[in-house]
Amino acid sequence: MNSKIFKFHSCRYLIFAAAFVAVHSAQVWAAPNVQAESAILINARTGGVIYEKNADTRRSPASLTKVMTCILGLEEKGMDSIFNISMAAAATEYSDLGMKGGEKMRSGELMRGMMMESDNGAAVVVAQNVSGNILKFADRMNEKAKELGCRKTHFSNPHGLTAKWHYTTARDMAKIAAYAMKNPDFRNMVSSKSSVIHWKSPSGKTYKAGSTNRLLGFYTGANGIKTGWTSAAKGCLAASAKRDDIELIAIVLKSPDEDSRFLDARSMLDYGFSVGGAGKIVVEKAAKPASQRVPSVKRPGASVPSITNKPAGTAATTGTDTGAASAKPAVVSGKPVARSSGVRMPVLRKPGT
Repeated sequence: MNSKIFKFHSCRYLIFAAAFVAVHSAQVWAAPNVQAESAILINARTGGVIYEKNADTRRSPASLTKVMTCILGLEEKGMDSIFNISMAAAATEYSDLGMKGGEKMRSGELMRGMMMESDNGAAVVVAQNVSGNILKFADRMNEKAKELGCRKTHFSNPHGLTAKWHYTTARDMAKIAAYAMKNPDFRNMVSSKSSVIHWKSPSGKTYKAGSTNRLLGFYTGANGIKTGWTSAAKGCLAASAKRDDIELIAIVLKSPDEDSRFLDARSMLDYGFSVGGAGKIVVEKAAKPASQRVPSVKRPGASVPSITNKPAGTAATTGTDTGAASAKPAVVSGKPVARSSGVRMPVLRKPGT
């Protein structure tokens, strides 16, 4: 072939390749489309921030609270301790495992059910069996948060029911989630799509639990972590995924609805993997920020926003966003059951007291 022709074709190829790379790179580096008011994406191994949006704004965490509850339960009691279930814990609203006062469960079984079904009563059981009561356990939660470098987090309870002085940020929640995922037992719990939960007493009692995390089994590499929803917190999600040697953690706080929290997390994870788990995009006040004041718990007997990972209007909903009694009976495992008394256990302790 004539050398001039060869050079011409070589130049054409190089120009085409450069143009392709430029276009491809522009697509790769496009910022995720995140609807949530606060979000962050980190590299779980390095802790490096890949994407953030209003990551230091205080938000109600809803059931993402249980990430801290679970890791403390594992560190203090392990997987094989026997947890006693109190009447108060069993009567806590949105306790879908069907626990009853006086029953006993192995700690690992109870915490697996808590993380998969987001059972609020199970979180109370952990608090009572680890620290004796909710107030003392909340103190331990706050101590641990400080140890992990969480500067804008304060817990008032172990389950995430809306309460005064119960808040975190996307950045702090990412630190807690990354720490928890280093525990093999925790990783195993939050990566399970379904599991049969066993009781110690009565012997033979079981419950078939299903994870509320829709990404498990549907998003390549998804391996955790926890969903959350209240009428105050809106959609919350801590999502993790691992591909090859890259593991990412996405935190979504105050996503507008049930579906968007998963779409937000998927958008961030897709972006993070496309850039090899590195780089950084910061979005501050992309939308007018909501008030940072955390809703106060009302006086005893007054209506309080309910908590569940199944928002009103979905087939799995067991109550309404306002906490009012539903016209339909609560549903556990697809079978109508009697609604519990809906005992709420708000804990109020001002930070620093």
